[in-house]
Amino acid sequence: MTTIEQYHNGDGDNVAGDKIINQIRSLAPKDLIKPIKMVFESLRQKDKATARAQMGMLKAIAQREEESAALVEVISIYGGLVEAQDRDAAWTTVARIVSRATNPILRDICQAALLQLSYSTAREGEAKDLYLAETSPGEYAQEAYLRCYADEGALRAAGKGFPPEGVLTGVIEGAFRLHLADLALELATRLNSLYSSYNTRVLFSMATGLALNRALVEHHFWLTRPEVKERMDSLRDMVVRLLEESDADGRVYDLGCSIFKIYQGYQSGELFESLKKHVQDMDSTRSDEVARFKALAGDPSQLAQPEKDLQAAYENSQKRQAWCRQFLEDSPHSLEEVGPFLHLAKPTELGEWLSHEHILTGSSEMEEDYIRLVANIFQRSAQGDNAAHRHDISEQVDRFAAQWETVLPALTPNGIFELAEKLFALNLPHKALKLTTPLMPSHELWPSPYVLTHLHCLLDAGQNKTFDEVISRIKGADQTFTLLSFQSVQAERGGDVDLALTLSESMIKLAPQLPYSWYRHCYLLGRYRSLEEQQAFHPRVPDSVLLSPSHEVKGILFFLALGGSFKRAESRWVEWMIEDPRAHAVDLVNFHFGLGTRKSEPMEVSPSMEQCLAAIQYTHERDSLIRLIIEDEVMGGECTLKGSSQVGQLLLRLSPGDSETLNMATYKVEERLPPYVACFRIALTLRHVHNDGSDCFVMMQMPSDPAEFIPLLEEKMAQGTRQREHLQAMDAIPLYMRGHALRSSDAFKAAINCWTDQRMPKSALCDLGEAEPTSIVLDAYGIGYLAVTNLAKCLLDTGVSFVVPAATKETLEQFLVEISDEGFMLLGVTDAGRLFRTTASDLRERDAHVLETLRLILDNAIVVRPVVHDAELEVFSIKDGVDATVYDAMQLSMANQIPWFCMDETFGALHNVKGHPLVNVQTILLKAIASTRFDFEQKRHSLVLYAMGALPLPLTLNDIYCLARTPSTLAGFILLKIIQTHGREIFAAEGRPEMLLNAIYLHLDCLFGRDALSISSTYNPWMDYTSHVFNHGLNLYLALSSNGSAEFRLAIALHHLAQLSIDRAPFLKSLISRFVHFVHGHFMSWEAIRQSYFLIAEAGQLQNSGTGEIEQDPQSSTGQGA
Repeated sequence: MTTIEQYHNGDGDNVAGDKIINQIRSLAPKDLIKPIKMVFESLRQKDKATARAQMGMLKAIAQREEESAALVEVISIYGGLVEAQDRDAAWTTVARIVSRATNPILRDICQAALLQLSYSTAREGEAKDLYLAETSPGEYAQEAYLRCYADEGALRAAGKGFPPEGVLTGVIEGAFRLHLADLALELATRLNSLYSSYNTRVLFSMATGLALNRALVEHHFWLTRPEVKERMDSLRDMVVRLLEESDADGRVYDLGCSIFKIYQGYQSGELFESLKKHVQDMDSTRSDEVARFKALAGDPSQLAQPEKDLQAAYENSQKRQAWCRQFLEDSPHSLEEVGPFLHLAKPTELGEWLSHEHILTGSSEMEEDYIRLVANIFQRSAQGDNAAHRHDISEQVDRFAAQWETVLPALTPNGIFELAEKLFALNLPHKALKLTTPLMPSHELWPSPYVLTHLHCLLDAGQNKTFDEVISRIKGADQTFTLLSFQSVQAERGGDVDLALTLSESMIKLAPQLPYSWYRHCYLLGRYRSLEEQQAFHPRVPDSVLLSPSHEVKGILFFLALGGSFKRAESRWVEWMIEDPRAHAVDLVNFHFGLGTRKSEPMEVSPSMEQCLAAIQYTHERDSLIRLIIEDEVMGGECTLKGSSQVGQLLLRLSPGDSETLNMATYKVEERLPPYVACFRIALTLRHVHNDGSDCFVMMQMPSDPAEFIPLLEEKMAQGTRQREHLQAMDAIPLYMRGHALRSSDAFKAAINCWTDQRMPKSALCDLGEAEPTSIVLDAYGIGYLAVTNLAKCLLDTGVSFVVPAATKETLEQFLVEISDEGFMLLGVTDAGRLFRTTASDLRERDAHVLETLRLILDNAIVVRPVVHDAELEVFSIKDGVDATVYDAMQLSMANQIPWFCMDETFGALHNVKGHPLVNVQTILLKAIASTRFDFEQKRHSLVLYAMGALPLPLTLNDIYCLARTPSTLAGFILLKIIQTHGREIFAAEGRPEMLLNAIYLHLDCLFGRDALSISSTYNPWMDYTSHVFNHGLNLYLALSSNGSAEFRLAIALHHLAQLSIDRAPFLKSLISRFVHFVHGHFMSWEAIRQSYFLIAEAGQLQNSGTGEIEQDPQSSTGQGA
């Protein structure tokens, strides 16, 4: 972990304020005072070369007196000017004075200088012995001894009682040397209290930093306890004040640069500015932190050459490329060397590096895996939004987290949280949590960037319970803008809109200058509150917030315009389009079309505006252009003309339709436009022209001839049909994912399209879970199924309650409003590429039962909000692949333990294996159907879809018999299609082939002599399907039966049906005629059939067959088909 690095005894620290130096000045002869001052000034400016030259002259002058020479040597020692080869001479000179001096102060100073000079040299022991031989050493000597030599016991003993300032200072600096943080802080606090001065404040700040290191070693600063953060903030502010007092004090620079490194630039702007003022006085040789800070402040001269090359690579693209190429050629590298490459390299360079078998030297397997993961995430995050890349990264994170789970807590937070931010940007917050969660401590926290990143991932990944737990441990969460924003979003998701609004109000009070706080409140009001409440709030938004064209500000303008304050939005858009139209073209188009798709107050466009003299559409030669004419003092962009320019004056003068030539070019005014309208047209053109391919927006030139309009639409709308057909036909895709892929923008349209499209494969109805639920959770696909099959009412009649998430009910309401509106029209193309339309009246005529059922479901649906819980991360990973109503239904079921009415077998199995409640759809629908009287008028819709293979449906044999008895050509068609599509599934079981014959008999019987009645309804086909039912049914019977030859099996069928119609000669005659035609058509032997028939009759093999057999087990399920 990063700690506070300090250097307590460096050369020249605090030279001008040192007490010994002051004593030297008082003892020096008058003729030496000026030269001594010159040496001190050079030392203050860190100019040691000049100081040494000046010291040489000073020594020459002082040689006439031993005491003067000794004083000069003392200055040289304390100023760090003694060269290695001169140490012995300096020692001799000073030691001589110690042995001879009669002035106790001079003797004390010289003895202190000997101790300072000898520290960490061969003479250390000799200097120590000389000091210990003193019976009563002076204060300066005591201070030097305690600073450089004393052990812990001596330091603690010296600190007891009321020692003088110098002794106390020596004990503190000795404690620094031995890293006795508690002792240093205790005595520094006492020293600063008793002898307050600049130096005591410096020592106190250094002791505070040393004491903080223990906490910083335990946890990264951004993951420490709030009290550590408060102490660090206090130290930071203390250093800022010391910098204002400092006169080239290297100790303060070391401490300040180290603190700045710990803060990583966060909440340290004032410290940066204070340090920057002293950058010319900093000695880069003291520490790497100082050198790096000087480089950050604009002086990279003291960086090592590799670091200079690296900095140049960041600033120059060609040098970056060369640097990366050299890095790749020199591969592999040590772990410490790869960080800059990861940040500099392009995706292709990262890919080349990752292709190497080994990318690190001297590293463990875990380190190699970790760096490969980092490189892959950096590579993919630079390649844009790509589902395949996200899947690849997800799998890599899972593998790494599983393999190295035990060592994750020991990884460096800096790297892990940088990865988390990139994973979040890739829409993989659940994968980021796998890396950040092991690093998060359980103690109280403060809202640092790492904590905010972790919370953002929790919020986005639906880890609501953990989010609440973590945020409860954050001190000052109610006073942190970002956390208030997170909590507002959390409250909104939980359905507590009042709390969400209260929190957004707190955001406004805390940071009224930030646009997001106003945007958040506008959004909540626009989403959940009345127009009156919105209009009451909008005047509170200050104009100063709307000046800068940020994303949030443009969002505020949108809500202002929705609420009727279009004028405020209009002036801002015109101003921004004047300044930089390309930068705002996309947003303006979205703004305008967004207003058109939402219910908004009328837009009153201003005919003229103050910042725009005129907006004119004109032709320049043959090119049609739109320009905004502005005053000369207004800064314009590419779509403006100055009012004083020749062209500007010409256009202002001309009326629409007039033209004039200027400089051989002809200008013709086509139209004078309101400024906003002109800006919108300009934006449309710019968005179209400058589309880089990532924007779905396009402008089409429509044909002037109406006859060409429909063919053009057919051509355009048919594009992509093959891709949709391929997606529809693929078997391996679950229904929920297929529907979302085909129509991700509208869940209910997607669901209803899926259930009515026979080309789209569906799974069987879910046959797992609770068979007798009291309430069920519905999603769009469950609602759509119940609507198109008209089964909602019979399900409600069984006592089952419908439960939906709030967002699902809101979406259903909006869907019903949309398709019920008289202006609704949906365009599409047939498989043949022909254009068709569906209007509201078409829906009412064709799908009235769907509309009625949707309203029934809406009226009976109970909104339930999920209790606070953590979403399963495995389930969250599929969130983007399914519709929101599906994901919300899963979450509600998991959280509240309400069984889910799941219509996708794959998702149902996943839900069930996780131990979450699931509805046995097959069973409850079968019970609901069996409990109601068969009503063909009500059931025909579901039966048609089932018969065509569009959807699964649980049927009983009674349903099939009732269908067969229905005197309707549509019923005949449905029975035919059921036989063709699901016949084998329904009638293959033992005893079932005879039931097929029963159904054929019932259908032939009910329509015998009633052909006219069978087409009494408008929906009935104008043809009879009895022959088709007979022929296809008999073919299926022959295929399913296994008794003897085909003729023998047909004879069994003939005998069975003849017995059922034995008392009805006309019908029996018709039946035998059908058999004769069937035999001839299949080239069978009638004679063989006749003989087999008599054998069967004589043997009495079917003695129990009769009309009673039709009623056998009428409630048994046929299966679900499809």
